[in-house]
Amino acid sequence: KSSDLYAIGCNIAQEAFNELMFGEKERKMHTLSCYVQMAEYIELAGVDVIDLSAFKAKLRELVKECIERDTSVWATSYICKPSQFVRTKDSVFYSDNRATADYEAEFIVQTQLDDGTWNITWDWGIYPNEWALSKNWWKANVVILNLLYLREFGDKISVCL
Repeated sequence: KSSDLYAIGCNIAQEAFNELMFGEKERKMHTLSCYVQMAEYIELAGVDVIDLSAFKAKLRELVKECIERDTSVWATSYICKPSQFVRTKDSVFYSDNRATADYEAEFIVQTQLDDGTWNITWDWGIYPNEWALSKNWWKANVVILNLLYLREFGDKISVCL
């Protein structure tokens, strides 16, 4: 705690806290994910560097706003689903998003392809050659994330994966 690195980390955390709480910058899913990780790390470390309860309350509000509730666009659009933030039923974000999070498990089962993967709902339009290779890597990532999600939330679904 007496190192320069610790002081730098505390300053960064305080700046990030102030930006989330009082700033007007972007608050989309990828940025929010970074804030969520910061909150998790601060809690895990047990340090008192920001007002963690206020930070988590603000994150709960922003995460709830960020999650796409129109499930009709989930299969075809690059949107934010509960799994972006809710990884366990103990998550601070689960209670506010319970119905949508539980539905996502059903959605995952319903949209699995015959080869065991899922469609990727985005592309790299101006990089078609790079995307042709990267798409398979993304498919592998989505398979892992979906199976982990089903392990936690698929208890009411009888599936054979």
